[in-house]
Amino acid sequence: MSNPLEQRAWTPQPSVSGREHYTYGPSTVPVGSFSGDPDPYRPAGSVATWVINPLDGVLLRPHLDPSRLYGCCRRDGLGGPNLLCARCGSEVGVEISDCWTEYDVRLLSTAVSQSPQD
Repeated sequence: MSNPLEQRAWTPQPSVSGREHYTYGPSTVPVGSFSGDPDPYRPAGSVATWVINPLDGVLLRPHLDPSRLYGCCRRDGLGGPNLLCARCGSEVGVEISDCWTEYDVRLLSTAVSQSPQD
């Protein structure tokens, strides 16, 4: 579901609020790394603990349920997991990319393996 990544300590960006532009917000982790969020994104539940930069996400596709894809400009993740594995169709994470949020992919811990798998 991702490129090879290096684990880093959790160092969140300041909260994003009231942006006057409609570009992607900052990601909380740099490209090529992942971090465990000690305060998981609530709409995804307590299982969304691994945060990656969206540029590192591979083999991910949008959820088939349109109610999971809401947001003002893009996806706010408030409807729960909105990313599926492109291979098997399982729910694997939450894309957060709306104009008022950071720009992250938060993978469900139940869908993550620390080693490559076929």
